[in-house]
Amino acid sequence: MMTNGPAALQRYIPLACWVAVLLTALFICLKIIGYGLIATGDARRHVAKPFANKPYTQIVVLPPEYVVDHSPGWEWLLGILHRALGWGEDALMRFSITSLILWLFCLPLLWLRRPEAWLAAILTATIADPQLITRWDQARPFLVTQGVLMALLLAWAKDEAKNPSWFKIVLTSAGFGLAVWMHGVWYLWVLLLAAFFMAQRWRDGLWLTACWIAGTLTAGLLTGHPIAFLYEAIFQVHRMYGEHLPGWMLVGELQPGDGDFPELILLALVYLWLKLQNQSLRPLFLQPIFWMIVINWVLGFSSVRFWADWGRPAALVWLATQFDDTLPAVAASTSWKRLLLCGLIALPLYLDEANDLGQRYTYSFNDTFVRADDAKLKGWFPEKNGLFYADNMTFFFNTFYANPQGDWRYVLGFEPGLMLPEDLKVYRAIERSGQAPEAYEPWIKKLRPEDRLAVESTSRPALPQLEWNHSGNVWIGRLPEKKAIKR
Repeated sequence: MMTNGPAALQRYIPLACWVAVLLTALFICLKIIGYGLIATGDARRHVAKPFANKPYTQIVVLPPEYVVDHSPGWEWLLGILHRALGWGEDALMRFSITSLILWLFCLPLLWLRRPEAWLAAILTATIADPQLITRWDQARPFLVTQGVLMALLLAWAKDEAKNPSWFKIVLTSAGFGLAVWMHGVWYLWVLLLAAFFMAQRWRDGLWLTACWIAGTLTAGLLTGHPIAFLYEAIFQVHRMYGEHLPGWMLVGELQPGDGDFPELILLALVYLWLKLQNQSLRPLFLQPIFWMIVINWVLGFSSVRFWADWGRPAALVWLATQFDDTLPAVAASTSWKRLLLCGLIALPLYLDEANDLGQRYTYSFNDTFVRADDAKLKGWFPEKNGLFYADNMTFFFNTFYANPQGDWRYVLGFEPGLMLPEDLKVYRAIERSGQAPEAYEPWIKKLRPEDRLAVESTSRPALPQLEWNHSGNVWIGRLPEKKAIKR
């Protein structure tokens, strides 16, 4: 019995590996939210939106072309959780972080024989980019798009001799629809279609195109404003790039990339190692995943988001499929060696992703959230129907998150390109001049008694035309009482 015991337990090794992989993903998430992370940027406005209970046109000063939010599905989901379960902002933030990380950790597993192959791919990519996880913890719906992209690459990458089943077509259309509804960059999916056509996968490319059209139209119909929703996505791109700004003035993900050569070298080394092991590898030029990597690596020089959100997920899928094919030769499915190997992948991955390297999970502790109920700031927030001018987007994200029911509007919201032309001109002048006092003059001249100006500074702004109060490094200015009365 002593001899037969371990042998009898070996049949449970595949299940043990699945459990180990899923627990690794879960424990990473729990560790991250345990730090108290409040994801920055758009995540904060998405979480705050259900509490505002009004459209963005009543929150931000927006052009008349703006009708539907860019991520209607995600904010609908958060609204449902808030109303049905009574979740507050902290709970919605934890849900956003955890659910989206688990989405990326777990969804690709459905197409892999060895779940540890996916963890191995993430661990390998982390060697080249230690901050990989910081893109995954941003709690924003572009991560839904990343998950769907990886699922589609895994589901369609293998060249099949027959047409796809209707079940596969319906699920693929639903995947496109979910991604577009959650994150409205419907036009960027042409990158995936191009990859299939460049790999000479004509039939699959045509089927994917049909599914993309069906999914995009469905997502548009779900918004109730299909034409406006599809148009706004293009309108925003035109406004963002129509200014022809230098890279340093763009938001982080739109700035030019540096080529991410460490990751490229890593992929090349893995390919050469595989080539030495197996001389009959399929030509790269016939693989859609290869073209997805190449296309977005090239485009990444113009905007880092192409590599971060489209190229890197494809690279992870390629790594995972290679490991999935290689691991069976290293360890049998029910061998103890497989379980040991799974542990040697899962443990370092957990230790790496769960530590607070460079304050990647605690940076929000240093953020300033000005609150209207702060007695020190009583009278320093805009009055009813007033406007909040600010010289950076961070102020909008943090202040809207802290005061979602404020009865004022922000002149600068979640995208400078959506500002009214006259205000955008002032904002760009402030950026170019490095916050020179004279750059604020046009805003100060149009300031009404009910309006306020917010400036991020370590000392009182050199704008004596206004009275000032501050919380942390955020200074709020208003017209002096006598001047306000004269107006």
